[in-house]
Amino acid sequence: MKLVNHLILRITLFFAVVMLFWSAIYFFLQLKEIHDGNDEGLINLKQEFIVKSNQIPGFIENLENNAPLNITVKEIPFEEAETFIENFISTKVYFATELEEEEVRMLVTAFRCELTGKYYRLQFFTSTVESDDLIKNMLYLLLCLWITLSLTIFIVSKIIISKANKPFYQLLNELKKFRLDNRQTVDFPETNVKEYVQLNKSVKELLEKNVNVFNEQKIFIENTAHELQTPLAITIAKLEMMMEKYQNDKEYTKNISAILNILFRMKRLNSNLLLLSKIKNSQFHNISAVDMRKVLNSVIEEFEDLANYKEISIEQHGEFSPKVQMNEDLAYILFGNLIKNAIAHNHQNGKVIIKYAADSITVANSGNEAVIDVFDRYRNAATDKKSSGLGLSIVKSISDLYHLNITYSYDKIHIFKINTKQTD
Repeated sequence: MKLVNHLILRITLFFAVVMLFWSAIYFFLQLKEIHDGNDEGLINLKQEFIVKSNQIPGFIENLENNAPLNITVKEIPFEEAETFIENFISTKVYFATELEEEEVRMLVTAFRCELTGKYYRLQFFTSTVESDDLIKNMLYLLLCLWITLSLTIFIVSKIIISKANKPFYQLLNELKKFRLDNRQTVDFPETNVKEYVQLNKSVKELLEKNVNVFNEQKIFIENTAHELQTPLAITIAKLEMMMEKYQNDKEYTKNISAILNILFRMKRLNSNLLLLSKIKNSQFHNISAVDMRKVLNSVIEEFEDLANYKEISIEQHGEFSPKVQMNEDLAYILFGNLIKNAIAHNHQNGKVIIKYAADSITVANSGNEAVIDVFDRYRNAATDKKSSGLGLSIVKSISDLYHLNITYSYDKIHIFKINTKQTD
């Protein structure tokens, strides 16, 4: 989720909860006010009834005969009247004109008539239909207000926050395009926001330091690799000359041969370390759609003699020909190391099986038991004296560089699977 959407949702949710809370308070306060208004009307009616009952002889009897719609009178004994508690209730009363029951607000009370000395229970009620309609309308209006305000806050917040965060996203896009090996500087967006000004300054300083470190490291690695190649080549040449001169001395030539093997391994190690460094630093350009099947066919031809020597058969299955956006030279290096590994770590009369699928290429080979941490750059170096131990590490680095997910598994054969569908 984007930062803008994250902030907007949180702000909108906060205000929605606040508005919902205050809307509920407002609704219940208004509801109480409506009920209080009804109750006050019933109290006034009760007071007027009592006054007339005490002043007009026969008022209660006439009332009982006329049976008004909103008042009921019933004579009760003193004992009941003495303990009677006045209260308001909400109930339903049947109205003959409406042929149905309706909600009413009722006051139930008792009083003593001064003219007759008798005690009566009184019920005064008023219809709450209009009040209920008022409450429903108020509820609908509050709901509409709540939804409208929420949408307004969401839209206005999005516009304001998006505009305020524009420098941030401009900087983010510039950083996505930035490469350490590219001398093009980052175009920092202009802004008056203090925090973004500080962010631009910090990022600029950080990038400058990293570019300087990268360039120094690059120069150091290249110079070191170059300087090592020369003494290694000279030493190897002199040792080969000494082997020719003292070829009759078997013990002497055996020792020189051992030293030469170590030097050759150092030479390969030096070249592979330089290659690994270049891959990690993304120094390979010229990206194009590389036909992976074509690359593998060329690599297989190069290793055909070695495979025949070890009597290893190479099989290819599948009609697909996956294409990957990458540097073509690195594609050859990737599959060159995979096929070399499949042949080198195979047994006599073994097999190398290559399968092409719509979005993957699998290179499998017969061999010994499963290997733990197969992509560890130091594993082969410790177990195989003829190897630099960096072949599969280079494969992994190239795969990571171009977002090709490579996996290793063992099911009676060693299986390396490369996902040719590049992921972000």
